[in-house]
Amino acid sequence: MTWHSPIRVATDASMYAMPESAIGLFCDVGGSYFLSHIHKSDPSVGLYLGITGARVKGKDLVKWGIATHYVPSSKLPELTNSIATNVKPQSTNEEILAIVNKHADLTAADAIIPDYD
Repeated sequence: MTWHSPIRVATDASMYAMPESAIGLFCDVGGSYFLSHIHKSDPSVGLYLGITGARVKGKDLVKWGIATHYVPSSKLPELTNSIATNVKPQSTNEEILAIVNKHADLTAADAIIPDYD
C-alpha cells in the first residue's frame, strides 16, 4: 500500500475520519485513493469508512491498517526523544522502524474492534 509514510504512529488520542463522506461528499486530499487501499486483505474496510464517514480511533487504526504502530500517548515523549537522538539523515527505514518498535504496543493489531456509536 502506498501512503505518505511507511511508518505511521497512532496514539490513544488519534482519530482518522473522512467526515465529508458522511454527508454525501467525495473525500478530499486523496482520501478516495487511501480508502480503497486501507486494508490489503479486506477492501470492504475502506468502503465502509467511505460510505459511513465512521471515525477510527487508537489501536483500531493499526488493526485496520491505517497506522502501522500504536504508541500510548504517555510514551510519546520517550519515542520522540529516541528518534531525535538516534535518527540521522543516513538512517534507513529499517533502523527507524526498530526505534519505533521499541516504544510501540506490538499487540495493537490483535485487539478486538469495538462497536462505535
